[in-house]
Amino acid sequence: MSEIYTQDVSRCMAEVIGDGGLTADALATARAAAWDVWSAMREDIAEEGFPALSIAAQADDLGAIWDAAARLSAHCKTVALLGVGGSSLGAEALCALAQNPAVDVRFLNNPDPETLARFRASTDFARTGMVMISKSGGTAETLALAMTLMPDLVAQRGADTVADYAVTITEPGDNPIRRLAARWGVPVMDHPADIGGRYAALSVVGLLPAALVGVDIAAVRAGAVEALKVNLQGVVIDAVPAAEGAAVSLALLQSRGARMGVLMPYSDSLAPLVRWHRQLWAESIGKSGRGTTPIDALGSVDQHSQLQLYLDGPDDKMFTIIAQPLDGRGDRVPPELASHAGADYLAGRTTGDLLGAEQEATIDTLCAHGRPVRRIDVARIDPAAVGALMVHFMLETVTACFMLGVDPFDQPAVDDGKERARARLAALK
Repeated sequence: MSEIYTQDVSRCMAEVIGDGGLTADALATARAAAWDVWSAMREDIAEEGFPALSIAAQADDLGAIWDAAARLSAHCKTVALLGVGGSSLGAEALCALAQNPAVDVRFLNNPDPETLARFRASTDFARTGMVMISKSGGTAETLALAMTLMPDLVAQRGADTVADYAVTITEPGDNPIRRLAARWGVPVMDHPADIGGRYAALSVVGLLPAALVGVDIAAVRAGAVEALKVNLQGVVIDAVPAAEGAAVSLALLQSRGARMGVLMPYSDSLAPLVRWHRQLWAESIGKSGRGTTPIDALGSVDQHSQLQLYLDGPDDKMFTIIAQPLDGRGDRVPPELASHAGADYLAGRTTGDLLGAEQEATIDTLCAHGRPVRRIDVARIDPAAVGALMVHFMLETVTACFMLGVDPFDQPAVDDGKERARARLAALK
């Protein structure tokens, strides 16, 4: 198992949590199906047939990413990232790791007029830059934001220096956002044509914004490589955490009716990673009436907003807790204040002690109520850990999709909605 993260599915078993868990036979059946899929996938990955993962081992593209980030950061205090879905969620997950970013990356992914007005009112355009991301180059939201913001930015900063404060990322070939970039003189970096948007976090799509805020993007890829290595080297399924995770999830769906999966970390900096995972899983597996619904949660916030439902509502969920060592970390509660407040249990305890106790208590109470819990432990929340988790969840998602017989890389229903939105716009007077 990886030194960066470990996975424990024992609390998903009936022998541990009772009737809400899996029987050994149910898990064995799912494991056999997962192993058949994984064996075929492993050969494909070894032959670089999964570009979203093989890109993690590359280094020759990092220089161009660092150069672009350095150019933008030298001329900008704020950078607006225009992108939606896979063009922004992975970048947000990585940017959340920044400690003291010199550049404020603002994610504008929803063309809400009020949000745009607040951005204009609070931003000094004389020190603002822009990164525009669309794999296809025709994403309506990104185009609309680019065409309303870039003219003002060019007017404020000057057309002769656009290359200092703007970058476009899109796939090769003629498309709308490339035409706009050419009109404004904006440099273009290629979005890998063979990597879908929701799988693109380890490419320039996720790494350029991360580099802008000072995240070690080489460490992100190093963690991704380690997680991939661990999964590829496993000779039995319980040594392949991604395939094991897929097997447990689908076994719980098929034998226990667990149609939802709750992913709940106890680190604020992992909350954007959970939103990235929500798109990855939902858009990949939800087809032809199949799949499970991903739910994002955050401890301790959702102990106070969702846990009642999780414990005492419908027994139709699998829970994954991303845990970390927390004891002794953070500020310490002064004993005299705790005593005065009548909260002696907090006296001398750190904020990490409290959060760690809640983390373990939530796992315990879910199990006590017969709810299946997978535990993923990370030694620390850093770029390598997030890179590793991204690879784990990508592998797990693709394995589960193939087990259900759905294509993990398309999104036909989403495309239908896009066409309907365009038709409505065309019909407006």
